[in-house]
Amino acid sequence: MEVTDVDMESNLPLVQLPQSGEKVNVPLVQSRSDEQRLVTSARQTDKIDADDLVALANQLSSARQLVKGRACDRLKQIADQMEQLHMAARAVLEDAQRDEELHNVACNMQKQPGRIYHLYQKQGSMERYFSMLAPNEWGYQEKKEEYLGSYRLEYDRSWTPVGEMDKKDEEVARIQQYLQRNAGGTGRLTWGL
Repeated sequence: MEVTDVDMESNLPLVQLPQSGEKVNVPLVQSRSDEQRLVTSARQTDKIDADDLVALANQLSSARQLVKGRACDRLKQIADQMEQLHMAARAVLEDAQRDEELHNVACNMQKQPGRIYHLYQKQGSMERYFSMLAPNEWGYQEKKEEYLGSYRLEYDRSWTPVGEMDKKDEEVARIQQYLQRNAGGTGRLTWGL
């Protein structure tokens, strides 16, 4: 606990902390000239006690560590949110790519939203096609071997794999309930106003 020197650049006293040995610049308010003093004398206000400077330096060091810690916590929270957004963006892009590929699959009928279409690939060929018939409805084994998956065409022209339809339906129902609650049955959104 010693006042080691004055920093030449900042003209502030340098105090070495006893626990860590760290040197800290301690900003002090400059005392007034004798003409500007109000009540106290120069002997009382111009005294610099080494213990007071060390306590002030400890307080400054602690405040700096708290500020750094708080900033790091906030940055970590932002980084976590960015990672979640990155994963969500990747999922959106993967779904969009799948939807585009499925829209380019051969289909000899008009596609109607809400219906399930079954995707097949011809044996010995890369040609894929949609059918309204499920693999068990064809009546022969080859179609089961050509079967790739089943998808429902949604009203927004996206495709939902049959295994994810329940999840998609729950999501749509939740959104509709939210809209009805906020619309108050009028069909208009109030957004809590």
